[in-house]
Amino acid sequence: MIKSNIMKELASMLYWTMLAACTVGPGTVVTCARAGAEFDLRLTWALLFASALAYTLQEGTARLTIVSGKSLGQCLRIKYQNSTKVYNTAILCWVVAGSVILGNTLYECNNWAGGIDAVMSIPGASDLTGSAAVGLRVGCCIAYAVVVLALLYTDKTDTLGIFLGFVMMGMVILFLVVVALMGMDWEKFAWSLLPNLPEKTDRSAEPADIIISLVGTTSIGFNLFLGGAMAKGKELVSAQRGIAFSTISALMVSVLIMIVGAGYHQEGAAAKFTITQLAVFITQFVGNAGVVVFAVGFIAAALSSMLTVPLGAALTADSVFSEERDEDEIKGAVEKIGTDNPNFEDDDTNQKKPEKSTKVELEVEQTKPQKLPRFAYMGIIFVMVLISTVVISANADRTLVILIAQVFNGCLLPFFSTCLLLCLNDLQFMSPSPQPGWANLFLLASVTITLFLASNVIIQKVLGSVLTGVSVRLGLAVGCAIGLISVICFVTSLGRDILRSLKSFCG
Repeated sequence: MIKSNIMKELASMLYWTMLAACTVGPGTVVTCARAGAEFDLRLTWALLFASALAYTLQEGTARLTIVSGKSLGQCLRIKYQNSTKVYNTAILCWVVAGSVILGNTLYECNNWAGGIDAVMSIPGASDLTGSAAVGLRVGCCIAYAVVVLALLYTDKTDTLGIFLGFVMMGMVILFLVVVALMGMDWEKFAWSLLPNLPEKTDRSAEPADIIISLVGTTSIGFNLFLGGAMAKGKELVSAQRGIAFSTISALMVSVLIMIVGAGYHQEGAAAKFTITQLAVFITQFVGNAGVVVFAVGFIAAALSSMLTVPLGAALTADSVFSEERDEDEIKGAVEKIGTDNPNFEDDDTNQKKPEKSTKVELEVEQTKPQKLPRFAYMGIIFVMVLISTVVISANADRTLVILIAQVFNGCLLPFFSTCLLLCLNDLQFMSPSPQPGWANLFLLASVTITLFLASNVIIQKVLGSVLTGVSVRLGLAVGCAIGLISVICFVTSLGRDILRSLKSFCG
């Protein structure tokens, strides 16, 4: 009995590691290594916060799905079904779907960029020049596209995903070995856990960009929709343990990568960071064989994310554009048609008027749930893969592509987390187990911090030349975050819902 429970728990943990696999993609490798290379270990605190945020949001969406029986996308469709619609779907649902598709398209370009960087990390590949380098880059992009589209079209991603996960673990072990050989300054690491904002240097990106990138690559917005789909039919306690295990695993891997990047920083490199330079740095610890392991694991991470990102976008669109009705609801609607319409076929007499049958069949057909057409589902995937292939084949700056993808999705995170907070406090979904007051406070604080980080990036981009003082920019970002969350609380039911949960918690 005990052995059976242990095996069941291990299976649950492995199931939820899919979220970790989605998190630790090529963007994570590049962003964490770059953060270490450009700012040493000073941004470790951002990874810690991002991981806590990732657990909070993923646990929330799992609880929403388990209690309500519906994913976040389905809850949004129901919650705003009486608002202004376009093609029978609320405008908010269109915005959610569009944001996820756009953000995931950037993520997919990020995956293609990481996949090419991984190939270029293989010893000798970076030495190619001219047409040979172009042929390798374009050929690899097309090969990735063919493999990804074939697997997603035939729905054969599960087995390969497990295999890629094991291959990627080889890269993780490699980073662990490199960290062990490099040595570790534990005092410096402890100080890095305190929030700080390092200064920009000539060879670094904006610190605000890197911070929001670390948040965006660790707490991925579309994981809210993917995590909800994974939580269907699961027990809440088991899901909470699985999500915690997944989050901690992703955090450990990300910190290892940042430490290796920080080792490169200590070497005093004058050039801007690239993943190829990191591979050269790793060579001095583990040789060419270790770099091959790194490259193959990096390719596995990229390919795994290439499969997951367009699938996540298509599933999100399907959840917000499709109606899901249980069997009892459909049966009740059909019986009502039979009762209201005397021409409907009766089981006892087995009679109905032929001239009315078409109308009745149409009424019965209308009781069936609406689904996103297959061509639209696959069309989303195809367009995302096509754009990524073209952009990276055209030799776009791969490090810049990855940074843009992470920053953009980091700025989208407050929007997705606010949607989750609204649904978690809606009693039509959560009446069997209302959101506790303490959980509301924690989630509200998390959403406010994401608004602050996003506001800081936007202010820096728009007013950076005017607001040169860091303290002024940070103060303005704090004001924007508090103002925005206050407006959301006043114009929606969120403020009343949070007060209700706090009264219930205190009373």
